[in-house]
Amino acid sequence: MASGLYVVTYRDVLDDSQLALNLDDETHKFALYTSARTPNYNADASYSSTNEISGTGYTAGGKVVTGTALSLPGAGVLKYSSDAVSWPASTLTGVRQVDMYADAITTPTADPLIVGIDLVTDYNTANGTLLLTPHANGLFTIDFTP
Repeated sequence: MASGLYVVTYRDVLDDSQLALNLDDETHKFALYTSARTPNYNADASYSSTNEISGTGYTAGGKVVTGTALSLPGAGVLKYSSDAVSWPASTLTGVRQVDMYADAITTPTADPLIVGIDLVTDYNTANGTLLLTPHANGLFTIDFTP
């Protein structure tokens, strides 16, 4: 697995379907998956419950991400960041992949995927807290002038 942006979503933002993706929206969600989730960044378009984590303290569909923000940290660079997201008092096994999706969007594609994050290793909690803290460089950066 690897981390990446879901190409279909960004194509739909830029083509004539005009997907109204507002990255600053505070209704996007992080859904958690096992290592059986194999994202296809070129073809996957929508949130799916296939291989989604289940366990105490986790609700199917994931959790709302707050503090989403676009910024310009340098010449030609766009940064997308958010606050940390946690699942306190959770008992989860094998958390490996995180998908961020736009839960509020219903057309032309419902729940379009935004970014996938590979945690590289499986994480477990036993009545503990799973905390996802974005890197200081954000969830992703795009350099438009490489």
